[in-house]
Amino acid sequence: MCVVPSFHPIIALMLAEGVSPADCFRIPRDPAVAFSLLQTEKGRLKLSFVLRKPVGDIPWKLFDAQLRAIERAGAGVLTHLDEGYPPFMRDIPEAPAILFHRGDPDRLGARGVAIVGCRRASARGVAFTRALAGDVASYGIPVTSGAALGIDTAAHRGALDRGGVTVAVIGTGLDVPYPERNTVLLDEIAEKGCVVTEQLMGTPALKFVFPRRNRLISGFSRAVVVVEAGEKSGALITARWALEQGREVGAVPGFPGDARSRGANALIKTGAFPVERVEDIFEAVPLFGLSAGLEARREGRSEASGVQPSIGRALSRQGGRSRVVPDDLPGDAQAVLDAVGSSPVDADALARHLDFSAAVVQQLLLELELRGLVERDRAGLYTRC
Repeated sequence: MCVVPSFHPIIALMLAEGVSPADCFRIPRDPAVAFSLLQTEKGRLKLSFVLRKPVGDIPWKLFDAQLRAIERAGAGVLTHLDEGYPPFMRDIPEAPAILFHRGDPDRLGARGVAIVGCRRASARGVAFTRALAGDVASYGIPVTSGAALGIDTAAHRGALDRGGVTVAVIGTGLDVPYPERNTVLLDEIAEKGCVVTEQLMGTPALKFVFPRRNRLISGFSRAVVVVEAGEKSGALITARWALEQGREVGAVPGFPGDARSRGANALIKTGAFPVERVEDIFEAVPLFGLSAGLEARREGRSEASGVQPSIGRALSRQGGRSRVVPDDLPGDAQAVLDAVGSSPVDADALARHLDFSAAVVQQLLLELELRGLVERDRAGLYTRC
């Protein structure tokens, strides 16, 4: 007897008239039996009695087109019948019956931190998100987001920057990268993490699918952190799904006068934990098992970042803090160092002040940071050590 893949009857049922994805959980668990019933009018009538709704004809040409599209995309498919289906996803409201994925499906089995926010994010919000996601990833915890522009993109990039794992939950078919500008990013995520969707192949960017997509972003996570969300942001929908699913919700405090901060600030007022650094997440979500080791990690960082004076370097003091000033520092680097004070400043402001190109300033700041002369905070701002 021919072995029928578990996703064949589910895709066929999803293409039938008069049924919904939730009905896929009520068909026979044996894929061969379910698929056989769907192929005949008599069999569909039997399923209609089981589902208590009529199961219409199935467009088998579209079914064959789905299989070809899956093969072309090199996609994998998980259903609720498969052993590799994430067990914690079975318990969420409106669990997905099927998941199409590119990348390593094992990445879907570890619940991480979802970082979401508005598409029209500020430069500071993007910098903070990228740093925060990188810090989460550095602990070996997956970063989940929706691959949208703005905060989502920064979250994925931050995790990739640190060699970490990130999961992109998209609202289109796996073969329809959206937004198109993130095609390369999605390819990178597929190589180092996983891109996943519940939508059939070829599904375009339909407005109504994204709120449903958001329930999967929170479902794959232990905690959802909202950065820069307006009052009607889709990120707030993700937060609501998280609460319904029993996930923790955090938010990054924002400036009161910024419309992009109203949603996040409102979440904090109603009980979300504030997030200003990665440790805030782990202290609020003890299930990550990291809160006990945070202090040791911080101490380890302090020791690791300490700069020891060496020959050819002079130790001086400014503002009560020690710093090492190499005597072989190039002139341009010295000019950047002199321009960085005790108040945080961004690279663009330094470039304007010094009349240097932004690329040159970024390179010089990296050199100074590696030498232990400046340090960068979570928002991407620099201060002198």
